[in-house]
Amino acid sequence: MSRLLPNAGIARVYVLAVLVLAFVFIMSEAYIIYLTRQGEKIINTNQWQIPEVQDAVSSSITTYMVYNVLFILAQVYIIFLCLEALMYKNTIQVIAVIVFYIVCQTYTAARYISFYVLPSLAARIFLRDRNMQLMQVSVMAMYAIALVSLVVLSYKLKKDVGWSVFRKLGADISLHRAYAWHQCLTILLKIDIYFVGSYLVQMTALILKADDIETWLQITVFIPFCIIVIVGAFYALYGERRRLMIVIAGCIFLSVGYFIFKIVRVCDPSIVNRPGDPYADNRPFIMITIVTCMLLVIATGLASIKCIQNFDSGLKEAIAYDEMRIRHQKMYATPVPADEKHESGRLLSDPDSPTRDRFALE
Repeated sequence: MSRLLPNAGIARVYVLAVLVLAFVFIMSEAYIIYLTRQGEKIINTNQWQIPEVQDAVSSSITTYMVYNVLFILAQVYIIFLCLEALMYKNTIQVIAVIVFYIVCQTYTAARYISFYVLPSLAARIFLRDRNMQLMQVSVMAMYAIALVSLVVLSYKLKKDVGWSVFRKLGADISLHRAYAWHQCLTILLKIDIYFVGSYLVQMTALILKADDIETWLQITVFIPFCIIVIVGAFYALYGERRRLMIVIAGCIFLSVGYFIFKIVRVCDPSIVNRPGDPYADNRPFIMITIVTCMLLVIATGLASIKCIQNFDSGLKEAIAYDEMRIRHQKMYATPVPADEKHESGRLLSDPDSPTRDRFALE
């Protein structure tokens, strides 16, 4: 961990906090899944229930459990984002983790509303379940605590991360701005992977039917389209391939129309609260997902345009040189003599590993 940031103590606390929070959230969601399964058993053992009602409630409970699994996967993804943010000293990614938690908090609030404020038919079986209500309130409170904790730790990490960027790119302000947009687009694409993937899981597993043409369009067109666009965006960004990035940006903005179409489709008055409504129990969740995906897509498109403008500014060469310098430090590192240590030595190397690149041009 000492190699992650100059102030390794804060980095360790940050990673430990994220791991502890993730463990607590995963255990909480697992317990909510258990309570949901218990509710399903109660429904199935009530023989007096109308079969159609039992089927509808069982389908709704399956929907709730799918979202619990997505909550758990979100925690795993947050761990990945946090560790990578520290490893590559990415300030924007540290901030993106906080935004990720805010979206998760929004989901938990929507879940509580759908269970206890505006309960659906399936959710009514949990109105007297104090354990379920207590767990959902606890999860919302823990997300609030997690947000405050990560904001404080992120603020403390910001200075160290900023110094690492200064060392990488020097004092060229235009290069720093280009690198900031480069990082911003990278982070947006990484977050797109989770939220677009979450949207595809929700639509494919919970909404679409095998006999619906939209199902096959989703599987054969939209899913491959998303994969190609995201992979192509990474490829064009790191290679500064201007023409490819222009095409990718165009595809990204075109996809906004698809999400607008889905918003209109989900909110169609002709199906809301009607028999056979495919969004009966997950309308709040799917709407949050669609709106989040649309905002992310718009932000990704705008960041792509800024990155296109910054191509050929020397950023690619600066990043390549820094990577070469790091490889040399690992291959030819030697101890720094005591008489060469000075005030900036803390930023150049960690006290626990006082090495330098004897072939560096600094």
